[in-house]
Amino acid sequence: MKGIYITLINRYKIILPILIILAFFTLNLFTPMIADDFSYAFVFGTGERVSSISDVFISQYNHYFTWGGRSVAHFLFQFFLNITGKFYFNICNTMIYTLFIFLIYFHITGSLKKINCLLFCTINIVLWFIVPAWGQNFLLFGGSCNYLWTTTIILFFLVPYRKKNDNNLFKLNILSSVLFLLLGILAGWSNENSGAAVLFLLIAYFIKKIIIKEKKSFFEISGFIGFLIGYALLIIAPGNYARLALSLAEEPVHNIFIIEIIKRLLKTTDMFFKSNAFILAGFSVFLLIDSIFHRRIKINYFVLFYFIAGLAGMYSLILISAISERTCFIVIVFFLIASLNLLFQIKITVPEIIKRNLPVLAIIFLLFFGWSFIIASKNVFGIYQKWEKRSQYIITQKENGNTNITVKAPIPAPDKHTALFGMVDLLPDSEIWPNTDIAKYYGIELITGEENKEPW
Repeated sequence: MKGIYITLINRYKIILPILIILAFFTLNLFTPMIADDFSYAFVFGTGERVSSISDVFISQYNHYFTWGGRSVAHFLFQFFLNITGKFYFNICNTMIYTLFIFLIYFHITGSLKKINCLLFCTINIVLWFIVPAWGQNFLLFGGSCNYLWTTTIILFFLVPYRKKNDNNLFKLNILSSVLFLLLGILAGWSNENSGAAVLFLLIAYFIKKIIIKEKKSFFEISGFIGFLIGYALLIIAPGNYARLALSLAEEPVHNIFIIEIIKRLLKTTDMFFKSNAFILAGFSVFLLIDSIFHRRIKINYFVLFYFIAGLAGMYSLILISAISERTCFIVIVFFLIASLNLLFQIKITVPEIIKRNLPVLAIIFLLFFGWSFIIASKNVFGIYQKWEKRSQYIITQKENGNTNITVKAPIPAPDKHTALFGMVDLLPDSEIWPNTDIAKYYGIELITGEENKEPW
């Protein structure tokens, strides 16, 4: 019987990661265009349809000066949306997701020489249950470019720092160090609170090197300089302030500065708890205290750097007037790495009762995860069917000469694993966004979302 158990475990170790990647691709395949996806089909500032790479560059130039500084994320977004198309994006998004998981794995273990399939699956499953806006961060066209892709760039950028921290003899050659500056620019020019997280991580990293009087390599300096350049380009973008001015015009802030900061501090803390980030942060603190004061284990300093990055990524949101659960993505990633890294270092002895019944426990847990995945898949596919039905109806009406169209809305999205969850669908007012951009996308005059009181 024991031999059968071992055989089952070994087989599932290989099959499960493959199934997870295929499942992710399938969810991408049945995720339609939503809200911002229609807006970014056009050259920002001109309203013309994007039809070439040069249009993407022009659009991002206008975007930088009128709306926001996330040029790296939105360039990728507009490139895949308009040049390659959704199907090729689905493939690339799956590849980036796989790389993202492997990078988390590396930051937990410090190596990719021997892959533990159980840990690979654990990372996927924890993210599935913990990330509060999973569909927006991983499946939503614009959301994945803004969060999944940029976080992958950041984790890739941090790999040499992690390797140098573990082995002071590690170094990059001159050419790689110069190219590393460019990677630093991309990492810094990613996302506001993601950039803040990495900034504090690197500051802590260099403070540690100064304290122990450790010589700094050329690549460490070039990467940091590149990151600062990229982050500066992100933050000083004129579009950030133009957008802020527009927001304040619509919703003026009447509080004095200190009261507004306190309100945002409380709002951010509330999001810290609601987004599940606190669970991972608390678990990290518990393991850290147990490791230092009870087990007397010498902890790798980089664990503290990940933890600092998580806190910085969370509380930098104080500077942002509108925060959402998807902005907590980088925070959850860093706290996940910190907590699993500590578990990896501690090497807790598994009780004999768990060892004996590991296959049974694995099957029970996989059934629980499997059911969650089935429900999510049902919702993803249901939304896809309704969007396709709506799209065909719009096209048919347009062909029949009707350019003022009314459709049922909103499409229900009760599951956080769907891209539409928490997003804006068509509204009853045809004169406001996203109705205006969806109408322009289909080449019609007006589109209205008619409230549907009957169950879908």
